[in-house]
Amino acid sequence: TYVKPFSSGAIVELREDGSVTLFTGGSDIGHGLNTLVSQITAEELGIGIEDIRVVAADTELTPWDQGTSGSRATMFVGNAVKLAAADAKRQLFKTAAERLEANPEDLEARGRKIFVKGSPEKGIAFPDAVLANRLANKQPLLGRGYFDPDVERQSPETGEGNISPSYSFGCDVAEVEVDTETGRVKVAKITAAHDCGFAINPMAVEGQVEGAIHMGVGYALTEELHWEDGQNLNPTFLHYNIPTALDMPEVESFAVEPIDPEGPFGAKEVGEGSTVPTAPAIANAIYDAIVVRINHMPMTPERIVAAIDARSRL
Repeated sequence: TYVKPFSSGAIVELREDGSVTLFTGGSDIGHGLNTLVSQITAEELGIGIEDIRVVAADTELTPWDQGTSGSRATMFVGNAVKLAAADAKRQLFKTAAERLEANPEDLEARGRKIFVKGSPEKGIAFPDAVLANRLANKQPLLGRGYFDPDVERQSPETGEGNISPSYSFGCDVAEVEVDTETGRVKVAKITAAHDCGFAINPMAVEGQVEGAIHMGVGYALTEELHWEDGQNLNPTFLHYNIPTALDMPEVESFAVEPIDPEGPFGAKEVGEGSTVPTAPAIANAIYDAIVVRINHMPMTPERIVAAIDARSRL
């Protein structure tokens, strides 16, 4: 028995007024998924992002999605949406081809219009094509897509296997200042590069990387749960110290964009993966500053001073 990898489905409904309703099980938890899938749908159908309404994560209306986790939303949800939009476009091109006396494979969709490749003057408006399809078929035009990659299944007995069609990579460089008297660390700058495939939304990529660095700074320097006899001693944000905007270093980020062959338009994960290198980069920078390796996070002033004192006694 093998564990089935995450999968995702989507439905695209084309309306006679030129608008599109996208039904996706993917849940936008603040990372911009609704914008991303709207961009993918708009690009595939040749319409504007403002023409699209997203209905997301409604168990009564939307198709199955495994959930927003594991850095999978762009790859899995995005591919399902792209396949659904492509299915709708295929049906639309069949109707438009009859009107334009052309072959469906010779058509192109751009600027809310379907036209013969190389002859944009020979075309039909997107809403008119949808209406013609509705009149011909006497039912709404629905495109369906489902993404379940053909990858090796993970064994529940050994944990071995490959459950992802793609992986991302990133690198951070940290510059820090360490006060050897107090042990306080100031992170002056983080330079981050993240391989996200094709950046469908560059501004969102930048925001995800900066948010990830914020989390990494917290992991490295301030965030720690304190327990005593099973009781959490710092259960509120008053004492569990998450960095504020004032604690953020200067950030310079770069999107590394090799086209991923498995991703929608070559895109893949950004966000979760970007949190990984920040704390190790800060730890290495602290080591470079004081020549003492801190092996426990968070690297608090107390731990840094203790490590410096231990070194001085050697």
